[in-house]
Amino acid sequence: MSAIDRAKAHFKSLQVKTIEVPEWGDENGPLIVYVEPFTLKDKSKLQAVTRLGNSEADTLVELLVMKCLDKDGGKIFTIEDKPVLRNMVDASILERVSTEIMRVDFKELEKN
Repeated sequence: MSAIDRAKAHFKSLQVKTIEVPEWGDENGPLIVYVEPFTLKDKSKLQAVTRLGNSEADTLVELLVMKCLDKDGGKIFTIEDKPVLRNMVDASILERVSTEIMRVDFKELEKN
C-alpha cells in the first residue's frame, strides 16, 4: 500500500465524535451532534473567517455550521441559521459545543 493510501486509510479509521447537548434536546433526550474529523480544508475555511476580521463569535458560529451533523450525516445548521446562532442562542452552550468539536482525544490518537 502506498503512503497516500495508508494516509487515507488512517483518516477513514478516525471515529466520528458525538456530542450530547441536553439543553437542545426534546422529549426523546438530548440532541446528539455528530462531528467528523477535521481536514485541512476545514481548518483553512476557519482561518479565512478569522483573517477577514470576523469576531471570535463569528468563527464559533462558522465552526458549528461547518461541522455539526445529524446521525445521517446531514448538516444541523445552515448559513441561514448564522444570525440566530449569533444573537438568539446561549453563548455558553455554543462555546461548550465548539470546544468539544475542537478537543483532541489523545487516547483515540494513541490507538492509531
